[in-house]
Amino acid sequence: MAPLITGVVSLGMAACAHAPRSGPELLTVAERSFSDIPFGTREGVPGLTMVIEGQCQEWGECSYADANGVEHYFREGELVVKAYAFTEGDTRPSPVLGIGTARHMDAVLSRVERFLPEVEIECRPEPDHGQTCGATLGEGWINLQFDRDGRIREARLDAYHFT
Repeated sequence: MAPLITGVVSLGMAACAHAPRSGPELLTVAERSFSDIPFGTREGVPGLTMVIEGQCQEWGECSYADANGVEHYFREGELVVKAYAFTEGDTRPSPVLGIGTARHMDAVLSRVERFLPEVEIECRPEPDHGQTCGATLGEGWINLQFDRDGRIREARLDAYHFT
């Protein structure tokens, strides 16, 4: 009787693993891949370094980077965007959207689709700049920018439309 119970438990776990997640759940999963600081957090988080001094006063928007190079954009004192720039020659694994060591567009999109299988990623050419790919995650969305050679340049996650 034990093999039957084990088989039923395995089937139940497999069914749970394939249950589609909601937009807000996908946004939370994507957000955690950038950093543990949740959207909506108020400015003044320890461990973040201001990217451009005086930026907050001039534009009302502030950018801070964490130790992993993830930029955190605050608008009116609230965290609303996280972004990671992939620099030339950087081969370190990135946890952002499950990208890992992938850098070319096909491999990056494959990894992101594996990380967020419920989303439909759409790509469009950007004149003189390569391609931009993105998907909606509830009220938020991801945006992946690739250069003309198909190499990823930036992964960005917006919490919601804030402009």
